[in-house]
Amino acid sequence: MRILKSNPLNYFANRPSKGSHLMLFAQGRQPILFHYHPRMEISGRVVREMLVEKAGLTEEQAWKLLH
Repeated sequence: MRILKSNPLNYFANRPSKGSHLMLFAQGRQPILFHYHPRMEISGRVVREMLVEKAGLTEEQAWKLLH
């Protein structure tokens, strides 16, 4: 969530969330349905899907944001 909301992605929620699902929006990017559960870790596959397939980053750009 922190990475999605920070530069260069700048995703934001347009309304308060209900439960563990949150719809995030960013100018010029696909919306992302972010779902989380406090005691569960998000898998690498899901992180890749959000950053590469939804946010439109290359794999190299996504790697740099994460490390």
